[in-house]
Amino acid sequence: DEDIAKETGGYFSAMGAQFLTDEDGELLGDGSWRPYPTADMLKELAPGAAAVIAVGTCAAWGGVPAAIGNVTNAMGVMDFLGKDFRSALGLPVVNVPGCSPIGDNITETITAVLMFLAGVGPLPEFDELGRPAWMFNETVHRGCPRAGFYEEGTFADEYGQQECLVELGCWGPVVQCNIARRGSLGHNGGCMNVGGICIGCTMPGFPDAFAPFYKAPPGKFISGTASRIVGSFIRPLRQISQRKGNMTNRWLKTESIPSGWGHVEAPGVVMKAIHYFYKKIQTSGSPFHPSGTRQQQKLQLKSRAVMAAGVKRSEERAMETAKAEELL
Repeated sequence: DEDIAKETGGYFSAMGAQFLTDEDGELLGDGSWRPYPTADMLKELAPGAAAVIAVGTCAAWGGVPAAIGNVTNAMGVMDFLGKDFRSALGLPVVNVPGCSPIGDNITETITAVLMFLAGVGPLPEFDELGRPAWMFNETVHRGCPRAGFYEEGTFADEYGQQECLVELGCWGPVVQCNIARRGSLGHNGGCMNVGGICIGCTMPGFPDAFAPFYKAPPGKFISGTASRIVGSFIRPLRQISQRKGNMTNRWLKTESIPSGWGHVEAPGVVMKAIHYFYKKIQTSGSPFHPSGTRQQQKLQLKSRAVMAAGVKRSEERAMETAKAEELL
C-alpha cells in the first residue's frame, strides 16, 4: 500500500525465491512467456522497501536453481541487487539461509529487524554475508549431540547408529548453522538430532560445494585419522575416571558392590594402583583430599575448635539467662 509506505517509510512484500535476468521477460528453461517477471518486481519494490530479507538458500545465495549447469541464470537477491544496494531505511540485504530455513530463525530475524526500524531495539549484528551473526557464527559440529563421538574417534558405519556421522557424508564440522542446537521448528527435529547428515544447505556454495551427498568429505581422512589416534588415548582415560566416579568410598573399601541389577566387578590391584596415582595427580597443589592430608587435618581441627568454642559460649549464655530468670 503506497499510503502506508509514505507513513512508515517502507512496506512489506513477500516474493518468490530466485530471480531471473532475462530482459524480455521470457522464462528461461521452458520457453513460457511472463509479461511481468519476478526480477522486474524486485527492481521496483526493493528500493522503497524498509528492509529486504532473503529467506531461504534460494533467495539468499541462489541454491539449487543456481547450481552448475542451470539454464535460468538464477541468483540470490544479494547478487541481483548488487553490493551497493541499500533499502529505503539504509539496510543492505539481510540473508536467512537454509533449505528449508529454521522457522525460529525466520521469525527472530524479521522481528529483530522490525524492532530496529521501529526504533525500539538496536541494530542486530550481521556477519559479512548479511546473516544474523548470533545464529551463524558457529558450526553445526559445535552444537551437535554426536560431537563427543568425533572427539573420541568413533564413527557410525551405517544410519541408525549413535556415533558421529562424518564418514557417512556429514559436513557439520565446516558448515555454519544452528540447527543442531535450535532444532528445525519449535526446538524440535534438526538433521543430526534425528539421525541425518548435514549437507551444507545454509552455505553459499550449496549444493555444488557439498556434492555428491552421502559421501565422506575429502578432509575426513586426515581429521578422522587424527581423531581415532587421539581418541584411542582419551577413551581409556575417561573410562578410568568414569569407573572411579561410579564407586562409593564404602564400595572401594569393602571391594563389594551390592547391586541387585547385575554383577559389577570390584576394582582389582591394578585398577586400585591406577586410581591411587590418578588421585595424587588430581589433588596435587590442593590442601584438600578425600582421605585427608596433614594440612587438611589441621584445618579440620581448627574449624572444630572454633565450632566447639561457639557451642560453649552459647551454653554459657543459656545458663546465664536461666539464672537471671530464676532471680526474677
